[in-house]
Amino acid sequence: MRIGIDLGGSHIGVGLVNEEKIFYKCEKNFTKEDKKDIKQAIKGYISEAIQNISELWNLENIEMIGISMPRKNTKWYNYKFT
Repeated sequence: MRIGIDLGGSHIGVGLVNEEKIFYKCEKNFTKEDKKDIKQAIKGYISEAIQNISELWNLENIEMIGISMPRKNTKWYNYKFT
């Protein structure tokens, strides 16, 4: 099982997948309020999504987490989530 995170300029999506199937998927469009503190909005949404996944599946079975985002958005390129 893998967790995929799609971070776009106006939305974020998180999913739990394997090679054959999407088991869990959630998406959110960023609001004007989110954009006032976008780092916190992203961090909070990812945390919430992973918490939801952990309630349904054992996280010990997660092989990897992948994050995709536009390369033009260099502001986020080296951001470390804690």
